Amino acid sequence: MGTIQFLSSLPALLGLTGFVVYYFLLRNRSGNQITLDIVGKLRQVAPERMPAQPEKLDPNTLAKLIESDTTLRSKVSEQDFQLLRDALRQQFITSVVVYGLCGVIFLAGIGLYVYVSTRPTPVSISSISAESTDPTAEGLPVDLDGLRVRWSASGDPEDIAVSLEAMDSQRRTSPKTVRSTEAQIVFAPEEYRTILVNREHDGQNRVRAVFQTGKSLYVSPQFAMRVGTTIMAVHIGPTRIKIIGVIDNTAIQNYDFEAKLIVWAAAARQQPAPVTYGGAIKNGHNDFPLAPTLRYDWSTVKLVFLGPDDRRVVRTQLLGF
Repeated sequence: MGTIQFLSSLPALLGLTGFVVYYFLLRNRSGNQITLDIVGKLRQVAPERMPAQPEKLDPNTLAKLIESDTTLRSKVSEQDFQLLRDALRQQFITSVVVYGLCGVIFLAGIGLYVYVSTRPTPVSISSISAESTDPTAEGLPVDLDGLRVRWSASGDPEDIAVSLEAMDSQRRTSPKTVRSTEAQIVFAPEEYRTILVNREHDGQNRVRAVFQTGKSLYVSPQFAMRVGTTIMAVHIGPTRIKIIGVIDNTAIQNYDFEAKLIVWAAAARQQPAPVTYGGAIKNGHNDFPLAPTLRYDWSTVKLVFLGPDDRRVVRTQLLGF
């Protein structure tokens, strides 16, 4: 029960207290009636001994007045005086019960409020999102990149376990522990790639994030994890280079694409100039011979992918340069 819920229950609690007080006061009216009857008799037989406005006397005051004044005491029968004492006793008991009950309810209310205000609030996870850590992906989840999972947490901070689950294989990654207040965690590709079943070019896998708190389980909406393509340029000996598209270090069959490798090179006694290899690569025709008369500065080499795939899911890699 939250603080607002507790406060919303206070009217019922106070209403019950008021009913109890009213009930006891109603039962105490007999004592007041006895007092009025005795006051009425004394006003008839000894009006000069009575104070102003005697009808306002309570049983306790009237009893003290009668005990201190022998004239008034002689005018009151023993039965009436005993009734007055009984009324005093009843009034005392009623007061003790009413004030005691009110005190108990008041202390119980304070105790409940302190309990509600100080007890731990369980962690609640919401606003879960996932995105690639590579800026070139523009937030699109790609299985070649780290995956950043973000969330919003409410409640008292605690350690939570976060994992990724592939919807098609129903497999999960090993959970990673993080403080709920961190609001994000990153999964490296090698941590989640083994749970993905679709490894086809231009494919995708349905994935969701799973959060285990101390008391509850939370899952994110599922999102599409794109199968990334790596355009790789390989320096094969001193004579040639190869440009290929791969997934999981395996060449993509019948994959046509366009890419260019740029490197600065120079012939003897000439200034270096950029030289390009590649272009439209079709049906495996991806070997490009190097000119033996050129001196290549491989520290300047760059590989550029030109299409046709969505560039957000394509990464380039150089080997042997």
